[in-house]
Amino acid sequence: PQKKQTNHHLRALSLAPHLHHERLRRTRTILPPLLSSPSRPTLGDLVRRSIFLTHTVALSRRLARHFASIRLARHLASRPSPQALVERCVLPAECLPSKAMVAPGLVAKRRAVERERIKDCLRGWVGSVMKGEVRSRAEGAERAGVGRVSRLRRFWERVGKGEV
Repeated sequence: PQKKQTNHHLRALSLAPHLHHERLRRTRTILPPLLSSPSRPTLGDLVRRSIFLTHTVALSRRLARHFASIRLARHLASRPSPQALVERCVLPAECLPSKAMVAPGLVAKRRAVERERIKDCLRGWVGSVMKGEVRSRAEGAERAGVGRVSRLRRFWERVGKGEV
């Protein structure tokens, strides 16, 4: 509450007419020497540095931007489709809308991530093979009794026993 009252009091003081006249008088005495300082650039220097823009310079800049946007719109309308760019090998196939539609700048990063994922999977598989966790397919099929050889062997064993 006291802070709010202090702010109101300071605001009322700053708006006092006596202070306003004092600020104006002080500015009138300080400003002329600053404006005539030799270090201050001339209007011509400011125009040359494009700091101060004359009305004609501002209009010509606006017109140049407008012409540039028209030229850009024409060129964008005449550019080839992504399909044509892929056929010419300018863009990778991943950039087509029918596929995953990846931005051309991200294709290399996506391929690197995919490559790392495959490497991780292969490292895990090689590690499990080294530990003996993975058996060959033939070995697993043999144990399960699946496959042509095991069925033929069982058939001839039954023939030998006289079951068939």
